[in-house]
Amino acid sequence: MLFGGAALLAGCFSMDVATTRSLRESEISPNDAKPKEHIVVANYGWYLFNMIPLVCGNAKPGRSFPWSFFSDEVNSTLLHDRMLTRAAATESDVKDLVFFRGERMIFSLPGTDIPIPIPYVLTYREIQFSGVLTHRKAPAPKGPSKTVDEMNQLLDKLNPEGAQ
Repeated sequence: MLFGGAALLAGCFSMDVATTRSLRESEISPNDAKPKEHIVVANYGWYLFNMIPLVCGNAKPGRSFPWSFFSDEVNSTLLHDRMLTRAAATESDVKDLVFFRGERMIFSLPGTDIPIPIPYVLTYREIQFSGVLTHRKAPAPKGPSKTVDEMNQLLDKLNPEGAQ
């Protein structure tokens, strides 16, 4: 019973990906590639005195257990890496990235008009990234483009003395 209650209160890592026809047919801006998916990567956990990690979602790639005990995996670097790994795996770029960080103290003194928190005994932290994965654009060609070369040749013909 106690383990079941602890499991319900433990942290959680999630990566949710959604796509719809209306998303795929929309456009972020005229110069951007078409959207493929909307992605949300989140993790939360519980901390003692806002410093000592107790339990959080296991956000490591290839995880075998859903929770991580006494390990601080509610951090932006780990979640950002998970999002970029998904983008690389689907050959996508990430656009309109949004970051959210929330932190709450769960204890407050009852019976007061303004809750007076008991400072940092047990805190809850959550981090979330959200973005749109778009079709990866082809890299720009290196060196002068064909149009630039043609324009330089035309200028050389019009001004032969200035030609090099």
